[in-house]
Amino acid sequence: MSKNSLNPDELRQELATATPPLVIDVRRVDDHEGGPEGIPGADWRAPALLEDWAGGVPEGADVVVYCVRGGSVSQGVQAALAARGVKARFVEGGLEAWQALDRKGSPG
Repeated sequence: MSKNSLNPDELRQELATATPPLVIDVRRVDDHEGGPEGIPGADWRAPALLEDWAGGVPEGADVVVYCVRGGSVSQGVQAALAARGVKARFVEGGLEAWQALDRKGSPG
């Protein structure tokens, strides 16, 4: 059984490995432009334009997507990428949970 999500702490651990996942910020345009900075190293892609950019995701890539709260936007993108055969997961709680982890402090 493959898990289609991970929590921010699991993502932080994976980003510290020799083969980190490809992280894609899929917040809506307004949330991206008016919101806080995203997860370091992430590329932003408009979720509404998924059909335009999904073909550019490297074959075999381990992809992690996130939106503001880990809800319908990132889950929808994750499902669409998975349907294309991409190993994709979404961040539980989204960027808000990532930032909460930062505020709490994380070892390493």
